[in-house]
Amino acid sequence: MIKHISHRIFITVFILIGLHATPDGPQTNRYTDAIHSFVNFGTFALQKGYRSHIDILLINNNAYSVIPPGIPIILAPIYFIHQMLMRVVGIPVGEVYWSIFNILSNICVMAPLLGIVAVIMFKTLNHFTNDLTKKLWLVFIFIFGSLVFFYSTNGIWAHVYTMSFIFIAFYLILNQANSFLIGVFLGLAQFVDYIAIVPISLLVGFWIYLKIKDKQNKILLVDIPLLFLGYSIFIAIIMFYNQSITGSVFQTPNSLFLQQLNQQESMQKSMFSLPSLERIWGLTFSPFRGIFIYFPLTFLFLASFVKKTFQKNNAILFCFIFFAFIFVLNASYYAWSGDVCFGPRHLVVATPFIILPIVYCQLKYIKLLGIVSIFINLAGVSTIPSSNLFINIAMFLYRGLFLHWLDYLYKVVLPQYYNVRLSLMTPFFIYVATGFLIYFIWKPSIKQQDVLFKDRVA
Repeated sequence: MIKHISHRIFITVFILIGLHATPDGPQTNRYTDAIHSFVNFGTFALQKGYRSHIDILLINNNAYSVIPPGIPIILAPIYFIHQMLMRVVGIPVGEVYWSIFNILSNICVMAPLLGIVAVIMFKTLNHFTNDLTKKLWLVFIFIFGSLVFFYSTNGIWAHVYTMSFIFIAFYLILNQANSFLIGVFLGLAQFVDYIAIVPISLLVGFWIYLKIKDKQNKILLVDIPLLFLGYSIFIAIIMFYNQSITGSVFQTPNSLFLQQLNQQESMQKSMFSLPSLERIWGLTFSPFRGIFIYFPLTFLFLASFVKKTFQKNNAILFCFIFFAFIFVLNASYYAWSGDVCFGPRHLVVATPFIILPIVYCQLKYIKLLGIVSIFINLAGVSTIPSSNLFINIAMFLYRGLFLHWLDYLYKVVLPQYYNVRLSLMTPFFIYVATGFLIYFIWKPSIKQQDVLFKDRVA
């Protein structure tokens, strides 16, 4: 019997994220090519026959994926094990080989990471409410009703990694945890995403504000070097990575790639510019990339702001400030639309900060918009990215629940390696079995007050 509610949250998230892991994703190749080179050749230079054809930096007769080093290094141990397993089962390097790795990486790394983040969201909500039902609704909407669901299952993306490390750091700041540890998680966010410097700066500012507010000026002088020390571990790796590729510790492959792109085009393109009305509309209410359309619970975030809930708590005020900065940053970014993706992927990092102020909204509205949000994002997970959300919803209503790995299994893996040809494999019974499993996990928690008491004591 699983007695602790945090354990149930973790296991539920782990199961459902793992269940929906896909064999491929629009940007997966840029990471897997780099992982393959790093593990097998000790370099980030892509080897002959690399599969990624977007955002490739060509320099010194080498090709590089325009990504930070974080995700390839984090997933390297999984890939090392994956290689050995594939040799044992006799699957050579190819489409199936990489598809299995994509699924394995999300099950072994992303699913447990999100399980931890879900638990941290639950514990963070303890600062604002004692309503167990409301907390559980917000936790599961956060994971399965937002863009977090898609970007944690559809191949390999950096956004949920960044969001996870940023939110863990925020939780540690709220709980006045060790400054070095806070710096480590801020460094991890930077390690996987160059643009994370903006949310990192916001968090550091919030951390300093809380220290000064609590009149811990002397302690702050000691804690700042500790935080910087934790952060600098990963900055040192990034600088070495930059030096090995671009020849400068301060120039990233991404910035050099953009320079090359500008030289090839007649018009100069900068990474950031003033937000236009087209971008603002596109990121708010359009079915193309509108956050209010892809994540309807955001309407309650707006309602919470109108009700001035930011006056209740400094942390809630910070959430509104954080979202505003990230939104403006995304609207200013030259690749604001995110190319082939589902919804405004660059706003994923702000998702937990959208959730927290909603804690002051009525539960009936949280349930209503939460169910709509879960439906929309389940539609996204069950289909393929498009330029219009309504296309995804229409595909979902026509086809129903869909597991990409199951479809790939009976269409590609079974015929190719086992000469087994099936006309159809339905995910219905898998969902039923998963539903029963989750029911039995949560069955002992019917007495909510008893569970809440145990969680507080722990």
